[in-house]
Amino acid sequence: MAKTFEHYMIVRQEHLNQYGNLFGGTVLAVIDELAFIACARTFPGRNFVTRAVDNAQFTAPARLGDILEYRFGIERVGRTSISVRVCVVVYGMRTGLENTTFDGHVTMVCVDEQGAPAPVEGDAE
Repeated sequence: MAKTFEHYMIVRQEHLNQYGNLFGGTVLAVIDELAFIACARTFPGRNFVTRAVDNAQFTAPARLGDILEYRFGIERVGRTSISVRVCVVVYGMRTGLENTTFDGHVTMVCVDEQGAPAPVEGDAE
């Protein structure tokens, strides 16, 4: 990843599903927002929308009080799209263990004011 960023969050009660684990939808919402932030910080003045979250698989649970570390950054820039890699690590507060729970890519598309794909690089309008 060329330009990288980090974000942290604590798993709170409102983030839990009916089984007491972190709800995957909460993680996906944060991942989507962070992918946008990576694009907006790297290419200011451009508009980006989410095209896809590739192969979204969660491989380790997170529970109340655990800390999530999001590592994310631009991995590839195409003509109108950007691939953002996002890795999420769970730090277990009770166990002291560290596990990667998500490692994937979000494809963001640069769009113009009408929502049509636009070149990522070049003069921002």
